[in-house]
Amino acid sequence: MLFNPLDIAAVVNWAKTYQHSQEVLVLLVAANSQHQIPELLRALQQHNIACIGGLFTQVIYGAQTFETGCVATCLKSWRSPIMVRDLITPKISLTSLPQLEDLPENQTLAVFADADSPYLAEFLNQLYDRFSNRVQYFGGGAGLLGELSPAEQQCVFTTADGLAKNAAVLAFIDHPGSVSANHGWKRLHGPLIATRTEGNVLLELNWQPAFEVYQSVIESHTGQVIQPADLGTNVSLGFPFGMLKQDAEDIVRLPIDMIPEGGVVCVGGIQPNCVVHILQGQQDAVLAAAHQTMANCSRRMLAAVNHKIVIDCVTRYWFLADRYAEELQAMEQGLASLGKSKVIGALSKGEIASTGLAYLEMLNKSIAVGTFA
Repeated sequence: MLFNPLDIAAVVNWAKTYQHSQEVLVLLVAANSQHQIPELLRALQQHNIACIGGLFTQVIYGAQTFETGCVATCLKSWRSPIMVRDLITPKISLTSLPQLEDLPENQTLAVFADADSPYLAEFLNQLYDRFSNRVQYFGGGAGLLGELSPAEQQCVFTTADGLAKNAAVLAFIDHPGSVSANHGWKRLHGPLIATRTEGNVLLELNWQPAFEVYQSVIESHTGQVIQPADLGTNVSLGFPFGMLKQDAEDIVRLPIDMIPEGGVVCVGGIQPNCVVHILQGQQDAVLAAAHQTMANCSRRMLAAVNHKIVIDCVTRYWFLADRYAEELQAMEQGLASLGKSKVIGALSKGEIASTGLAYLEMLNKSIAVGTFA
């Protein structure tokens, strides 16, 4: 359901009508409605409506994107939503999460996390260590772009816990479902070794300052002079890092900033000592990845679905530019065979979609889709 503009009374009334017992309200809120989230959460709390959600640059409904309002759906949940705080230290507490042996079968763990949390990758590692392949994982990296005040950095929420930064919110979704993700970026240069990392900062590649290596490769390829200020702009959008993943696409990492020591800040972080390539994108290949993602989900679902959720990296929106409408059409048309429900989703700073058969990662520059009966 789309609420544009975000009418708090309308959201509450809709949830009271359509949210059944043991269901959680999933809310994806667009950037220009950020100021309404605290009041929205107070209203949901007043009416005992459990929710989980995040703040994103834009939301998706059907084949359109919106900078205001929110999209919503209700999903059956095994237990109440959970917030995990303090993703600013590797010592992350998971005491609020259930034990593996207590999990019912066939759950999907919905995860929305502050994409700028320094130890987000460590949190996902610990999450996978806890639940492994007993669950599927689906969700994304929340948050806005640019210089933000502390209040503006708060980007994930539940009804009970309120709005927070450096945190993740989780819900166990009790529906048959399918998840898939792809990106379509190809290798340009490498392999390189991430010889030193800390949190979400890639400090060294092949024992040299990471920015110097990146700068040399991109200048050699493009003939353009690359400065630290170009990180996070259209220049670096076309040349992300890719962490090697056996028998699958590389895990993409977007360079967004440089620290004084010459390290590069990457959304999602890069694992120490992993093999890294510098990637390059072509619009046709990126769009083909969107079609493949929809086909994967359609093939795995044997019945009609009631929920189609897409988490699409905001950098794909920028990279495809005038052709982004083709990506939206791929979503609508690619999932049309699964039923008449509308696609909802968000433009994100990171994507999560894993069947649990491989280690859990926050993806970048990818399109992730979850379909649920």
